[in-house]
Amino acid sequence: MKFTLRNPTTLIACLAMTALAVPSIATRHSSVARVIKQTDSQGMVVAYPWAFQNGDKTSRQTAISTAEEIGRKAGFASVPKGVAKSTWASSSFPVRRFGRLPSKATLEAFGRSVHASKVIYGSVTWHTRSIWVSLGPKTISTATVDAYVFDVASNKVVFRNLGVTGRSDEREDIYKVAADILITPLVSAVSGGPATPREQRAVQIALGTAYHHWVRHNVSMR
Repeated sequence: MKFTLRNPTTLIACLAMTALAVPSIATRHSSVARVIKQTDSQGMVVAYPWAFQNGDKTSRQTAISTAEEIGRKAGFASVPKGVAKSTWASSSFPVRRFGRLPSKATLEAFGRSVHASKVIYGSVTWHTRSIWVSLGPKTISTATVDAYVFDVASNKVVFRNLGVTGRSDEREDIYKVAADILITPLVSAVSGGPATPREQRAVQIALGTAYHHWVRHNVSMR
């Protein structure tokens, strides 16, 4: 029996709809595969999970993106944030809670599921307040970070730096240490302005300071 294609446009539309129907898990793993092809000998790093106390949504997003940058500065390719988040949710891992660290078994399973050799994770808490100085009110935010790096192959925490703080109005010699390993410049924040930029700047400084030695060690080993 011979078939004649009378409407090629209809066939193309059907194929497009079929492609859109592919399960999200396939898309997720193909995204990871594309990143793996681009990585160097250091392998992959995933900056997840992070637990937060205080801080608004934008400040928390800045914390995660900063952790991703730190991994890249250390010589790793980073697993996309969306892939990390969806994998964690779909794998029935414990809900992230401030003050409760994931177990080694969870971190190992998570790292392997996203093809990462290192997991950068931890917690951040913010304390933001307004103080009065001679020229008027001034908003200050302090971010306190507990920072960890987990090695998937050895099933060990290979780096930890706890209780590291960063203030949004940090002295130049302090914030330069943090800025040294960041890719994105520190967020600018005006003295009496809104709290969010202050929180973003504070967490950038805290994370950059916390991971500075780990990044420098990895860079020197390359």
